[in-house]
Amino acid sequence: MTKHAPAAPDSVEAAMNHPEQARQLLALPAEQRPAWLNEFLGTMTIPPIPETSTNPLLDVVMANTAHGKKNCTLVFPLSKVLASAEHALAAPKHALGYGETEAAPRLWWVKDEGTYLMSNGQDPTDTRDEDGRLPHVVHADGWGPGTDARSILGGDDFRESIDLTTPLDDGTTLLDLLRTATTEGATRFLLQATFTDHYMTLTYITE
Repeated sequence: MTKHAPAAPDSVEAAMNHPEQARQLLALPAEQRPAWLNEFLGTMTIPPIPETSTNPLLDVVMANTAHGKKNCTLVFPLSKVLASAEHALAAPKHALGYGETEAAPRLWWVKDEGTYLMSNGQDPTDTRDEDGRLPHVVHADGWGPGTDARSILGGDDFRESIDLTTPLDDGTTLLDLLRTATTEGATRFLLQATFTDHYMTLTYITE
């Protein structure tokens, strides 16, 4: 009987489920690694990976935690992000995030089980689905319930507030950006985060 080697992982999520193959890919010179892996690694250095490791990619991230700036790009379905934003805008009340004193329509970017965007709007007519989730929660592609986003976002859970009606650098608001991109046929919302242990900068892209 001929045995075939399993296919090489083709994404971060797949590599997290195949630690031995991930370890082999990390051992390759940069020019021989797949593009998705080099994009994930960025400027991170690769430490020695023990053979007993159950998640080599997480080992790399944790080893680089104190080594300056990290980058992450998350992709969300634009239509669902806009629906969450419209929910926040229309809600009669709004929950406050950490350190906030003024209620306003915002999206919350959350990392706990996977990572997702959600409205901070509080509407008494909202109903949860059979899993207890609110209808305006939008998980990033590949990072839904049951996934562990530590490999791209570090070990701590968090919740970041994203204003919908505060003008951005170009004078428009995030809500304007989402609405305009949808009418022009865009389908994806990209959240790019640059962060250290002390600060985080977010960039919004639609395509």
